[in-house]
This record gives sequence, structure tokens and C-alpha cells, in this order.
Amino acid sequence: MIKRVFFVSLLTMVASLYSQDKNLPILGKWIFQSMTTITKAQREEITIVYKDEKNVETLSFDESGEIIYDVMNDGVNKTGRGVWYADQSYVTIIVETDTTYGTYEIENGSLTIITSEEESDEYYGNSTILKYSRK
Repeated sequence: MIKRVFFVSLLTMVASLYSQDKNLPILGKWIFQSMTTITKAQREEITIVYKDEKNVETLSFDESGEIIYDVMNDGVNKTGRGVWYADQSYVTIIVETDTTYGTYEIENGSLTIITSEEESDEYYGNSTILKYSRK
């Protein structure tokens, strides 16, 4: 219980530090449409996941800096909250111990977030392109 109260307090404090410009177009609810992952292995591999009954996601970007997510991935549901920060072209999303950093673009009611990971000793490098539509 104390951990949960501490986490909520910390989340509220961080969210207030990262409150957003009310004019950012990323504000509001977004529905997952597709995810394209390009793995830079010896042969480049491309994997595409489309929204279907087993892969559904909603993201809500609040002007307070809070993000609320509701995800079903391969039939497994997960909901939660985190914090986010964006300027006109970059977005950072922090949920629990995971941090996502990438570029974003909004065009014709579609949100595109692109993230990249450099190759390491353990993993191939990759780029992920996430597409959402406005709810």
C-alpha cells in the first residue's frame, strides 16, 4: 500500500513538472492502427502488426503530462498510467521502468511515432513505426 501511495505521489509530482502546452496536437485519445518493426539483422526483417480483436490499444495524452493506456496484445489486457513530454517533433513516454523516446508526426488525423534502437552485443538494431488514429 505504501509503495502504491508513493508511486502515485511521484507520478503526480512528475506529471506537474511535465505539464504540456495546451496547443500540442498530440493531446487527446488515440487508437492503435498498426506497428511496423524493421530489424536490422544480416537480412533486414520487417514485421507488421495490425489492429484486430487480439491487438487493441488506446493512448490518452493529457495536458497535465499524464498518459493513460489500455492495451490488449495477443489477448492479454494491460492498463495503466505514466508520464509523457513532447515538443513539436519529439515525444518521451515513461511507464513504470520503460521509457520510449522517438519522433512523432500528426497528419490528416493520424499520429505516427517512430522509435529506434541501436545494435548492441545482445540485440540487432531496429526501428518501430507506430500508427494511431484520433478517437
